[in-house]
Amino acid sequence: MTDQYSLSVWEPPKQEIVPAKLTDPALIAGYAKQLSKREQSQVAQAFLAGNYEMATNFVWSKSMAALKKELGSLGMQFVGEMLGKPDFDEDDDPISSITEKEAVRLAEELGVVSSTEAMRLRHTQEIVAHFAGLDASEIDSEGIELDQLEAITSLKTCVTNILGKPKIEVATKFAEFRTALESETLDKEDTRVSMLLSSPYFFRKLSVTILLSVIKSEVGAKVENTLANLNTILPLVWHGLRDTEKWQVGHAYAEVFAAGKATATSGIKQALLKVKGFDFVPENLRSDSFVKAAEAMIRAHEGMNNFYNEAAPTRVLLNLGSTIPTPAFAACASATLAIKLGNGYGTSWAAVSIADEIIDKFTDDRWRYYLNQCLAGDVRILNKLAFQKPRDNWYSIVEKHKLNDLEIKDKLVAQLVAAAAAKSDTKLESARIALHKKYYGNE
Repeated sequence: MTDQYSLSVWEPPKQEIVPAKLTDPALIAGYAKQLSKREQSQVAQAFLAGNYEMATNFVWSKSMAALKKELGSLGMQFVGEMLGKPDFDEDDDPISSITEKEAVRLAEELGVVSSTEAMRLRHTQEIVAHFAGLDASEIDSEGIELDQLEAITSLKTCVTNILGKPKIEVATKFAEFRTALESETLDKEDTRVSMLLSSPYFFRKLSVTILLSVIKSEVGAKVENTLANLNTILPLVWHGLRDTEKWQVGHAYAEVFAAGKATATSGIKQALLKVKGFDFVPENLRSDSFVKAAEAMIRAHEGMNNFYNEAAPTRVLLNLGSTIPTPAFAACASATLAIKLGNGYGTSWAAVSIADEIIDKFTDDRWRYYLNQCLAGDVRILNKLAFQKPRDNWYSIVEKHKLNDLEIKDKLVAQLVAAAAAKSDTKLESARIALHKKYYGNE
């Protein structure tokens, strides 16, 4: 159970929305409270007529619109902070601004759905995207079509997790804490600070991200409050932060210094001095080019026609140089491994060969760094390991680069790598779920 004195994701009530054994699409659609009676009837008729792709597309679109709208109710700036997109503002439309993959990821992070149900939603998204991307000639000549069982499973997933709920509740407790971070000056004795320290890692990481985002983008009282809170909170969480987040603080200092923001520079400097954190301030902003290249790879990988679009940005990263700056390594490793692992339908052959060139340059030291400092919080990669094809590709990486021979300090990551070396699906899935629970505090 979640500690009452910690921040937590919202936990949905343990109730069955759609009976597990129900397979009649008309009856399943009847549980979709967020669909009108006419829309429920249209879904049932589409299934009856065998128009499975049409029905699944409609249900998925309705589900994503409802989910994105509810996520937007937290405030688009807050959503942008969780997604690492500081350019979001309150006037942005959540339906057009948040991608489907991002919506599912946020739903999982905020506890709207469990990790198992998030996996099912991602699988539904991949099915919808796959059939939407097929050429008409392929469908006509090869007779490719979505089968009834896949369509019913997708319908049940959408109704169970989104459309069957009259309202999708999100983590309002943390949203309130986020507001306090920029509107109040908290001291270390504050109950909310104590709550943060006993919360899952995700919330501590997100709090640091929020503080730095406000410091870099706002002026006046908000900056003064967040600088004071950074100086209170950072020394309390620094020891437990991974290097990825420590580099984030150092990079923020370099940014405000370069922009000539004296107050922000002085405030972050004070915080870094308290934790002796200047080793994490980059000497220059060369790492920006690598981070931007990694972001372009992820956009291609998670976008439409990803198998075609992944190769170009992956080659850009390869051509930037053989040595990836340490502050950018976590982002670059995650993006490259995402390309290499692929998704439930496979990988982009053109992009994988380039990704292999990048991965082959990772030294044992870099692999130790990724496994010890990054993988436990790299949810994108952990989520991929729930599917067999990415999992098989992970097995080949572990075997080729002898990752099981490296010293891994995190017990669960060590179990994950050992399971991959043994090619044990059961043990790997157990370690993957345990890492997810450790990071987010939910299952």
